[in-house]
Amino acid sequence: MADYPADADLIELGTKTPLGPYLREMWERREFAIVVPANDIRAQNMDTALGQLWHLLNPLMLIGVYYVIFGVILKTNRGVDNFLGFLVVGILIFQLTQRAVQEAAASIRRNESLIRSIQFPRSLLPVSAVTGQTIAFVPSLVVLLGFMLITGEIPTWKWLTLPVILLGQALFGVGAAFIIARIGFAVTDIQQILPHLFRLLLYMSGVIFSVEVFITNTTMQNLFALNPMYDIITVARWSLMGLPAPTACVVGLIVWATLLPLTGLLYFRAGEHRYGA
Repeated sequence: MADYPADADLIELGTKTPLGPYLREMWERREFAIVVPANDIRAQNMDTALGQLWHLLNPLMLIGVYYVIFGVILKTNRGVDNFLGFLVVGILIFQLTQRAVQEAAASIRRNESLIRSIQFPRSLLPVSAVTGQTIAFVPSLVVLLGFMLITGEIPTWKWLTLPVILLGQALFGVGAAFIIARIGFAVTDIQQILPHLFRLLLYMSGVIFSVEVFITNTTMQNLFALNPMYDIITVARWSLMGLPAPTACVVGLIVWATLLPLTGLLYFRAGEHRYGA
């Protein structure tokens, strides 16, 4: 240590970095959260006959299954003129967050060897999970917009708000990823529980039915606005289909996208010294 000046910018291992420098280091290493998940996405399905086409086929098959069950058999299309478009928006938007959160749940345990080998902000791992699923969503976005046109939706200026809505969803996803990554590190069983929780959340988010049609009580409708997935899906349907978007949903999306990333980061950092220990 005698070779280093007294004012060298060194931090003792195990010392918690202040939030400002921590965020700067995250930004400086941002390529890690983009390049690594992008490479993982490209590597997926390489050993299958159809390869990368599965990124398009999977959402199409998912939409087909849900449409047959809920549109044809269970008739949840009541009160919705373009039920296929309604369903496509709900399913694909919901799946994006579900996959990101489930990927984040295992992000710390899966990378423990990397954590022990290299000093870097561990928060980049859940961020990478969200980034990776956002990149994987691009083919689904093509499917989404294609179905809007096929089902008769006409592009309007509201379509231009979709990137902002998806950004809000990504910010919410990052905040949720921080929280679930810490929980997933402490409770590995969460990976088995999450699919069931998301299945319950799917029915509470208006993904496969119109909340306004099936739930007529105004108080209950307003309570749905507390659900971030309902907010995101409702505002996305307003953007692409011109359906009503209550002010409570817009405000809810803004609040979730603003507060959850910071809250989640602080919660994640509180346990960061244990990751890889």
